[in-house]
Amino acid sequence: DPKKVNVIVGGRTITGFAADGVVSVTKNEDSITPAVGAKGDVTYSENANESGTIAITLMSTSSSLSYLRELEAKRRAVNVTISDVFTLSADNCRVMKMPDLTRNKEQSTITVNIYAPSVVPR
Repeated sequence: DPKKVNVIVGGRTITGFAADGVVSVTKNEDSITPAVGAKGDVTYSENANESGTIAITLMSTSSSLSYLRELEAKRRAVNVTISDVFTLSADNCRVMKMPDLTRNKEQSTITVNIYAPSVVPR
């Protein structure tokens, strides 16, 4: 239920989400790498990389865009918390690039990508 999702970046609640989504979290790499031997034996190599990308989907009119642009411009690391049924909290996160600045006849969608060193729900 999108109404129950809260996204907090650097202590500020993000508002003005787009109609087609609120937030998505994607790990940057697989957790394991399988290896299959000649006789079908399988072993796994564990990957310690827990990093990922948090993609926040906002309307181009969202008042949160100026705050996120400021974080990128000042190159400030922040805590990001996403809560609904589960909670994901990540420290030392950075906005990956300046959110697009668009001016259209109708409002459009802007995705802000935030790098997180760990996207494992705890």
